[in-house]
Amino acid sequence: MIDNFKLQGIASGAIRSDEDMLAIDKETADNAFKEQKKKLDSFLLQKGFVKYKTNSYARRNKIDVLEYINLQKEQYGSKTFTVNYSLIALYVPRRFLSYDLGGRLGRLICDKDVWWDYSDVQTAEVSFQNVMDAIDSILLPWFEERENREALKNELLNEELKRKSYGGCLSDMQQAWLDVIDSEEDYSEIIRRNIEVFKLPKKLW
Repeated sequence: MIDNFKLQGIASGAIRSDEDMLAIDKETADNAFKEQKKKLDSFLLQKGFVKYKTNSYARRNKIDVLEYINLQKEQYGSKTFTVNYSLIALYVPRRFLSYDLGGRLGRLICDKDVWWDYSDVQTAEVSFQNVMDAIDSILLPWFEERENREALKNELLNEELKRKSYGGCLSDMQQAWLDVIDSEEDYSEIIRRNIEVFKLPKKLW
Protein backbone atom coordinates (compact mmCIF):
# COMPACT_ATOMS: atom_id res chain seq x y z
CA MET A 1 0.00 0.00 0.00
CA ILE A 2 1.43 3.41 -1.00
CA ASP A 3 3.04 5.29 1.90
CA ASN A 4 1.10 3.10 4.35
CA PHE A 5 -2.12 4.85 3.36
CA LYS A 6 -4.94 3.59 5.56
CA LEU A 7 -8.15 2.70 3.78
CA GLN A 8 -11.31 3.58 5.72
CA GLY A 9 -15.02 3.34 5.02
CA ILE A 10 -14.59 0.60 2.45
CA ALA A 11 -17.08 -2.20 1.85
CA SER A 12 -16.07 -5.87 1.72
CA GLY A 13 -17.15 -5.91 -1.92
CA ALA A 14 -19.04 -3.87 -4.47
CA ILE A 15 -22.25 -5.90 -4.09
CA ARG A 16 -23.97 -6.69 -0.79
CA SER A 17 -26.07 -9.71 0.07
CA ASP A 18 -29.86 -9.40 -0.16
CA GLU A 19 -30.04 -9.43 3.64
CA ASP A 20 -27.56 -6.57 3.93
CA MET A 21 -29.40 -4.62 1.24
CA LEU A 22 -32.68 -4.86 3.15
CA ALA A 23 -31.04 -3.38 6.24
CA ILE A 24 -30.10 -0.16 4.41
CA ASP A 25 -32.36 2.89 4.43
CA LYS A 26 -31.90 3.81 0.77
CA GLU A 27 -33.13 7.39 1.10
CA THR A 28 -30.77 8.06 4.00
CA ALA A 29 -27.87 6.55 2.05
CA ASP A 30 -28.60 8.56 -1.08
CA ASN A 31 -28.90 11.79 0.90
CA ALA A 32 -25.63 11.01 2.68
CA PHE A 33 -23.91 10.51 -0.68
CA LYS A 34 -25.20 13.86 -1.96
CA GLU A 35 -24.14 15.72 1.17
CA GLN A 36 -20.66 14.25 1.23
CA LYS A 37 -20.21 14.77 -2.51
CA LYS A 38 -20.70 18.50 -1.90
CA LYS A 39 -17.58 18.39 0.25
CA LEU A 40 -15.72 16.56 -2.50
CA ASP A 41 -16.98 19.13 -5.02
CA SER A 42 -15.57 21.94 -2.90
CA PHE A 43 -12.28 20.13 -2.32
CA LEU A 44 -11.69 19.47 -6.02
CA LEU A 45 -12.76 22.98 -7.06
CA GLN A 46 -10.03 24.28 -4.76
CA LYS A 47 -7.58 22.04 -6.60
CA GLY A 48 -8.51 23.56 -9.96
CA PHE A 49 -10.99 20.94 -11.16
CA VAL A 50 -14.41 21.75 -12.55
CA LYS A 51 -17.51 19.59 -12.30
CA TYR A 52 -18.27 17.58 -15.41
CA LYS A 53 -21.69 15.92 -15.72
CA THR A 54 -23.09 14.44 -12.50
CA ASN A 55 -20.28 12.61 -10.76
CA SER A 56 -17.15 13.63 -12.67
CA TYR A 57 -14.46 16.29 -12.45
CA ALA A 58 -11.92 17.54 -14.98
CA ARG A 59 -8.81 19.69 -14.97
CA ARG A 60 -6.83 20.69 -18.06
CA ASN A 61 -3.11 20.75 -17.35
CA LYS A 62 -0.35 22.86 -18.91
CA ILE A 63 0.36 20.34 -21.70
CA ASP A 64 -3.28 20.06 -22.84
CA VAL A 65 -4.03 16.77 -21.14
CA LEU A 66 -7.30 16.34 -19.28
CA GLU A 67 -6.99 15.06 -15.72
CA TYR A 68 -10.25 13.24 -15.11
CA ILE A 69 -11.86 11.85 -11.93
CA ASN A 70 -15.16 9.98 -11.83
CA LEU A 71 -17.27 8.52 -9.01
CA GLN A 72 -18.92 5.28 -10.11
CA LYS A 73 -21.82 3.99 -8.03
CA GLU A 74 -22.41 0.24 -7.91
CA GLN A 75 -25.24 -0.17 -10.42
CA TYR A 76 -27.46 -2.57 -8.45
CA GLY A 77 -27.98 -0.26 -5.47
CA SER A 78 -25.53 -1.64 -2.94
CA LYS A 79 -24.72 1.93 -1.83
CA THR A 80 -21.04 1.59 -2.61
CA PHE A 81 -18.89 3.53 -5.04
CA THR A 82 -15.46 3.40 -6.61
CA VAL A 83 -13.27 6.15 -8.06
CA ASN A 84 -11.93 6.10 -11.61
CA TYR A 85 -9.19 8.39 -12.88
CA SER A 86 -7.59 9.01 -16.24
CA LEU A 87 -5.30 11.19 -18.32
CA ILE A 88 -6.90 12.08 -21.67
CA ALA A 89 -4.97 13.86 -24.43
CA LEU A 90 -7.05 16.75 -25.75
CA TYR A 91 -4.80 17.14 -28.81
CA VAL A 92 -5.64 13.69 -30.23
CA PRO A 93 -8.70 13.56 -32.56
CA ARG A 94 -11.41 11.35 -31.07
CA ARG A 95 -15.06 10.46 -31.40
CA PHE A 96 -15.64 9.63 -27.73
CA LEU A 97 -14.07 10.44 -24.38
CA SER A 98 -11.84 7.40 -23.83
CA TYR A 99 -9.85 6.71 -20.66
CA ASP A 100 -6.36 6.81 -22.16
CA LEU A 101 -4.10 6.29 -19.13
CA GLY A 102 -5.40 5.51 -15.67
CA GLY A 103 -7.57 3.08 -13.78
CA ARG A 104 -9.23 2.88 -10.39
CA LEU A 105 -8.02 4.74 -7.33
CA GLY A 106 -7.94 1.56 -5.25
CA ARG A 107 -5.48 -0.01 -7.69
CA LEU A 108 -3.25 3.02 -7.35
CA ILE A 109 -3.40 2.82 -3.53
CA CYS A 110 -3.00 -0.91 -2.94
CA ASP A 111 -3.36 -2.72 -6.29
CA LYS A 112 -6.87 -3.88 -5.37
CA ASP A 113 -10.34 -2.96 -6.57
CA VAL A 114 -11.66 -0.79 -3.72
CA TRP A 115 -15.31 0.17 -3.17
CA TRP A 116 -16.23 2.76 -0.56
CA ASP A 117 -19.42 2.48 1.51
CA TYR A 118 -22.11 5.16 1.91
CA SER A 119 -24.87 3.03 3.46
CA ASP A 120 -25.40 5.47 6.36
CA VAL A 121 -24.46 9.02 7.30
CA GLN A 122 -21.43 8.22 9.46
CA THR A 123 -19.97 5.68 7.04
CA ALA A 124 -20.45 8.03 4.09
CA GLU A 125 -18.56 10.77 5.94
CA VAL A 126 -15.64 8.45 6.71
CA SER A 127 -15.60 7.11 3.14
CA PHE A 128 -15.59 10.47 1.40
CA GLN A 129 -12.91 11.84 3.74
CA ASN A 130 -10.80 8.78 2.95
CA VAL A 131 -11.28 9.35 -0.79
CA MET A 132 -10.31 13.03 -0.46
CA ASP A 133 -7.22 12.08 1.52
CA ALA A 134 -6.26 9.53 -1.15
CA ILE A 135 -6.81 12.00 -3.97
CA ASP A 136 -4.74 14.63 -2.17
CA SER A 137 -1.82 12.42 -1.14
CA ILE A 138 -1.72 9.85 -3.96
CA LEU A 139 -3.71 10.76 -7.07
CA LEU A 140 -2.81 14.45 -7.43
CA PRO A 141 0.92 13.70 -7.11
CA TRP A 142 0.43 10.94 -9.73
CA PHE A 143 -1.10 13.52 -12.07
CA GLU A 144 1.67 16.03 -11.35
CA GLU A 145 4.44 13.52 -12.05
CA ARG A 146 2.98 13.05 -15.53
CA GLU A 147 2.58 16.70 -16.39
CA ASN A 148 5.32 16.51 -19.03
CA ARG A 149 5.45 14.74 -22.36
CA GLU A 150 8.48 12.60 -21.57
CA ALA A 151 6.77 11.05 -18.55
CA LEU A 152 3.62 10.44 -20.58
CA LYS A 153 5.61 8.89 -23.41
CA ASN A 154 7.27 6.52 -20.94
CA GLU A 155 3.87 5.67 -19.47
CA LEU A 156 2.51 4.80 -22.92
CA LEU A 157 5.59 2.75 -23.81
CA ASN A 158 5.36 0.84 -20.53
CA GLU A 159 1.68 0.20 -21.17
CA GLU A 160 2.57 -1.07 -24.64
CA LEU A 161 5.18 -3.48 -23.24
CA LYS A 162 2.76 -4.74 -20.60
CA ARG A 163 0.06 -5.43 -23.16
CA LYS A 164 2.46 -7.09 -25.60
CA SER A 165 3.53 -9.45 -22.82
CA TYR A 166 0.12 -11.10 -22.99
CA GLY A 167 -0.47 -10.70 -26.72
CA GLY A 168 -2.30 -7.38 -26.60
CA CYS A 169 -1.58 -3.90 -27.92
CA LEU A 170 -2.35 -0.28 -27.18
CA SER A 171 -5.87 0.98 -27.86
CA ASP A 172 -6.35 3.09 -30.98
CA MET A 173 -6.43 6.26 -28.88
CA GLN A 174 -3.31 5.32 -26.93
CA GLN A 175 -1.45 4.54 -30.15
CA ALA A 176 -2.59 7.80 -31.74
CA TRP A 177 -1.34 9.64 -28.65
CA LEU A 178 2.04 7.89 -28.76
CA ASP A 179 2.38 8.69 -32.48
CA VAL A 180 2.02 12.46 -31.97
CA ILE A 181 3.37 13.00 -28.46
CA ASP A 182 6.71 14.41 -29.68
CA SER A 183 5.18 16.60 -32.38
CA GLU A 184 5.44 20.39 -32.16
CA GLU A 185 2.47 20.98 -34.48
CA ASP A 186 -0.34 23.35 -33.57
CA TYR A 187 -3.20 21.25 -32.20
CA SER A 188 -5.39 24.15 -31.05
CA GLU A 189 -8.19 23.33 -33.49
CA ILE A 190 -8.30 19.67 -32.42
CA ILE A 191 -8.37 20.74 -28.76
CA ARG A 192 -11.19 23.20 -29.43
CA ARG A 193 -13.18 20.56 -31.30
CA ASN A 194 -12.73 17.94 -28.57
CA ILE A 195 -13.83 20.37 -25.86
CA GLU A 196 -16.95 21.22 -27.88
CA VAL A 197 -17.81 17.65 -28.89
CA PHE A 198 -17.66 16.33 -25.32
CA LYS A 199 -19.35 19.40 -23.88
CA LEU A 200 -16.52 19.98 -21.47
CA PRO A 201 -17.02 22.96 -19.14
CA LYS A 202 -16.20 26.37 -20.64
CA LYS A 203 -13.64 26.95 -17.89
CA LEU A 204 -11.41 24.39 -19.64
CA TRP A 205 -11.13 26.52 -22.78
